[in-house]
Amino acid sequence: MRRGIRSLALLTALTLLTAGLVQAPASGRTTALMINTFERPASQSAYPRAAWATDGWNADWDEGMSTRTWIDGVNFHHNGSKSLRVFYPKGKIGPADSGAQAPFKLTKAREYYVSQWVRFSSDFSWGTTEYAGKVGVGLAGGAACSGGQACDGYNGFSSRLIWRSGGKAAIYYYSMGHDGVYGDYVELKNSAGTVFTWQRGSWVNVVQRFRVNTVTDGQANPDGQIQVWFNGVSAANISGLRFVRNADQVDRAYFSSFASGATASFAPANDSWIWYDDLKVSTQASDICELSSC
Repeated sequence: MRRGIRSLALLTALTLLTAGLVQAPASGRTTALMINTFERPASQSAYPRAAWATDGWNADWDEGMSTRTWIDGVNFHHNGSKSLRVFYPKGKIGPADSGAQAPFKLTKAREYYVSQWVRFSSDFSWGTTEYAGKVGVGLAGGAACSGGQACDGYNGFSSRLIWRSGGKAAIYYYSMGHDGVYGDYVELKNSAGTVFTWQRGSWVNVVQRFRVNTVTDGQANPDGQIQVWFNGVSAANISGLRFVRNADQVDRAYFSSFASGATASFAPANDSWIWYDDLKVSTQASDICELSSC
């Protein structure tokens, strides 16, 4: 009987961990781990912010979660039987009318990894005559400098995945001294220099590692770093970055996925969808099975 109770307790803990409701045991190390496999919610239902909170992902605000997200237990999933589907309506841009956005809270840390599986619909529209959009979950901290703001080291930072013309994949980030009005981007490439593209109709995995710079006497040291892996292959390694001159660290898993741009020329030419699955955010590389054997 005692063995049965222990087994039930272990099963319950594993179930809660998978849902994102508990953190992984430290095992002698400090770690923060959040997972969402989208298996708990009922299939064919919306997945609003309150449902995310039930699964351990809390945010103070959102855009589009109640109206443009859906738990899909019929069409596509990477593992299990369900995934999260996000809608990008024809002719719409910006998170108020396209996709979904929410800044999910994380335990504050200097370094985080985020891994996610992504599947674009088979006829996904990159735009009408101009092409750009945000993809999935990025990382941010402090006041999450973005949206054309100048990052001064006191108003935070952000780093998100994007699509560009022809579905080219890139990492888009805001740091101190970024060029131009908007943030900087680096296309994701293999060692031969070939740009990775988001594959319509197929699952791909993307992992981002973000490390905040150190600060000495109020000055930002150029030792911040962003790394990205595309289907397990190194795709970007950006070093020498300065993000902060204060105590800000990574404190949000920033779900930010919508058709970007300032005019309707960036809007999808037809209704489009992206599916997400097996989302994992951790301070430890060993938790990211796509980079290690776990």
